[in-house]
Amino acid sequence: MYLPSATESAVEKENTTNKEVHRKNKQKQKQDNCMATVDQKVTIDCPWSIYSTIIALTFCIPFNAKHSLLSAGKRKYVQVCVQNLSELCFQLSDNSLKNSADYTDLQLVPLNPESQQVIYSKQSIFFVWELKWTKELPLSLQCLFSVSFCPATSEEQSLTLKPFTYEFQVENFFTLYHVKTEIFPPLGAEYCKTGSLCSLEVSITRLVDLSEVDRDEALTESD
Repeated sequence: MYLPSATESAVEKENTTNKEVHRKNKQKQKQDNCMATVDQKVTIDCPWSIYSTIIALTFCIPFNAKHSLLSAGKRKYVQVCVQNLSELCFQLSDNSLKNSADYTDLQLVPLNPESQQVIYSKQSIFFVWELKWTKELPLSLQCLFSVSFCPATSEEQSLTLKPFTYEFQVENFFTLYHVKTEIFPPLGAEYCKTGSLCSLEVSITRLVDLSEVDRDEALTESD
């Protein structure tokens, strides 16, 4: 996303001191914005001139995304976290997660609200899809996440921006361990109460239906 800065006046172009002030103000504007930026330079050549014009452009990256694979029993979920890096508030809509390999026996069922969501400055929003399959899970899953966004302020909602996309790959779908926890009240008591000493029981079971490679890695990591 390109956020244009104020243009220099003719006096500033001729005065080196004013140029330095303008450069410092521009750097201060970047720091105040706190948005991840990418600097690019564009060279413009005109056929009727022997000189080239170099224009500096600063593109701001509004979002950062990361993914994780969640497991609950035999059910598996793909979670995508979108973080707003800017000082602006955006309105998110039309989120989707597609499998680029197009497996016919695999479905990505969205568990997200269909309505538009507002993501505030420095806020993170999570999107979750449940994996459903009929035969067996593939060895790897190539995913493409996409979400449309626009500034949340009414005067800037007319801006046409391309959807934010995030491509990632998920591997090793195997569930290595099953974890179960339970809290018990003290002996002779029916419920757990504040101030009473209760016991916590944690059961960790390594699943046996693993491939040879995954079984060796599980044994090595747990040791």
